[in-house]
Amino acid sequence: MAPDGSGLSRSSSSIDVDRISELPDEILGKVVSMLTLKEAAATSVLSTRWTELWKSSVTVLNFDAEEVFRGIACLNPPYSSDEERDTWVQEKRRWYINWVNGVLRQLQDDDGSTPVISEFRVQFFLEKECNSGGDMDRWLEFALASKTVESLDLFYFTDNRSHHYVFPEACFDHIKTRASDIKLLRSLSLGFVDVRGEVVEHFVANCPLLERLVVYHSHSLVNLRLRRIRALKYLEVNRCESLRVLEIGDAPKLTHLHYHGVDDRTEELMVHNDCHRLVELTLGFDFCSPEMAFRALSAYVARVRTLTLKMDTTAIMFPSNLAELTCVERLTLKSFPTQGHRSILGWTTLINACPRLHTLRVLVVTTMSREKSRLLREPLVVNKVKRTSIKELEIVGFNGFDLDCEFVEYAFEYFIGLERFVIDRGLTIPGFCGVHNWFCTEEQAHIAKERALEFKTRMPPTLLEFVII
Repeated sequence: MAPDGSGLSRSSSSIDVDRISELPDEILGKVVSMLTLKEAAATSVLSTRWTELWKSSVTVLNFDAEEVFRGIACLNPPYSSDEERDTWVQEKRRWYINWVNGVLRQLQDDDGSTPVISEFRVQFFLEKECNSGGDMDRWLEFALASKTVESLDLFYFTDNRSHHYVFPEACFDHIKTRASDIKLLRSLSLGFVDVRGEVVEHFVANCPLLERLVVYHSHSLVNLRLRRIRALKYLEVNRCESLRVLEIGDAPKLTHLHYHGVDDRTEELMVHNDCHRLVELTLGFDFCSPEMAFRALSAYVARVRTLTLKMDTTAIMFPSNLAELTCVERLTLKSFPTQGHRSILGWTTLINACPRLHTLRVLVVTTMSREKSRLLREPLVVNKVKRTSIKELEIVGFNGFDLDCEFVEYAFEYFIGLERFVIDRGLTIPGFCGVHNWFCTEEQAHIAKERALEFKTRMPPTLLEFVII
């Protein structure tokens, strides 16, 4: 019995009081803005007030279906055959398209006006037929119509060359006649979007605040000349197989450049001298000749401190007279051993050309069996030089094969100043569509660990830290 004789305790008498809804709109708006897009949209069912509240509070539209990517890429997927996989993916595609359409429909006012949107991101595993009804075109039109978007990210991953999304001419015509609609854009990322150089150049020329630009897997990109990119800090042009010319000039704030070519067909890769702040460079080449890599290195690394190079291991023999890369302090080397591969000791010429090198990271990406690796090995003669500047070494994707073990042996003998050594067996290496596992069996993972522990017992006296992951 309560003291007032009502028979109700204080807690039970206040159980139906909605304290949260009593808060002012400003505070509730702050709360909703911190929720994910799915969580924020779910609040619309609470009441009429909440329906309008979430619309005015959400400025970041992140349609990122990461859990679906994981289902496609993981080792234990929710399907057991290719037929089941296709059915599962098709269902997820329909769900994704309905999700995006449903949210945008709720956000658009009766008069067709678009709310204030600062970030717009769509990322999913799509195919050409997904745009048969023009859905994906309307998503892009929605983002551009907001006139306030600062970050636009379209990533339509596909494993089919003919299923890329094509940047619509109607949207290009829109921004040509109404360039002011994109003037606030600071970041533009286009993945698996076929876009012409003219379109990218128009964005760059009419977005005075643009700091980040990424073009990934575009079939239509042939010539890209970026001039007067005064605000750009980060530029990535990745695996655009039709690209012939990439020219970068008048970019005084550019600090990070990432270029990955498919082969030798890129005729001109030009970075002018006015890009004087460039300190981080990533160069990748699929099936290219060593000459292409050497030409790129010698031309653009005068001031670079962090260098990443990705190449097929069959093409990593650099000329013995490679010019010194005097500023490089951090070097990452990613190799893809394939049939007929050489030893990754082919990197040593490049390593020895970096006199100030402090941190070295080697990534070995291979799915070959141990037996096949031994059968395909080729002898390699390298110039062995003792180094004192290298203090940290990390090997990611360590299999315990002769391929990577001989590099560890080399490091122990010739990196005489080494203080920290990390062996990462690469059990989980994150990728853009999930987590990849480079081991086929637990047995191979166990063998890799045993080989790593063996090296730990033989670590040189200068080594202060030995880590096995």
